[in-house]
Amino acid sequence: MEEKKIEIIYFYSSLYESKRSLLPIVKKLRRARKNLNVRLINVDEPENVDLVELYNVNSVPLMIFLTPKGEVASRKSISLSEEGMINDIVDRVIKGDLPKPHVDGLRRRILESLKSVSRRNELTQLMIEQIEGDLLEADSEDDIHEIINLHISMINHTIRDLEEVKKALRAHLKGSQSFIV
Repeated sequence: MEEKKIEIIYFYSSLYESKRSLLPIVKKLRRARKNLNVRLINVDEPENVDLVELYNVNSVPLMIFLTPKGEVASRKSISLSEEGMINDIVDRVIKGDLPKPHVDGLRRRILESLKSVSRRNELTQLMIEQIEGDLLEADSEDDIHEIINLHISMINHTIRDLEEVKKALRAHLKGSQSFIV
């Protein structure tokens, strides 16, 4: 009976990596693991636009791990040379530890709730994109809770910092001028 293969789709940009430099790494991974198939996708090539959109690729490098059934098991912003992490994730997929449907559901609900947040400025947009990206890479509920706590902490620090900026700027206003809301 033939063992089913785990597929890795590795998104890269020719601005940072060349296919020529990646091929020896792919060959090494395939030799070490017969149950692994690696596809290289250059995000700069027009024929790959659909795949880039399908997998919501916003930055590179990005690795998508697929189960033998084609389900997204994990996604990580790691280099192809990170063999230890790749092997760990592949082992977890083979054991059936990834993907985790309840984690996928929690992630979907959080991402959906973030859609209702207004994005009136670039800072808010940037923060939300970072949160979304981090959530997409979470493989467990603990990962999700850690990401939430980290971002709440960063938001609280940013609010305090911006209050100080506001105070410093207000000190230089003439008379009774006020900020526009």
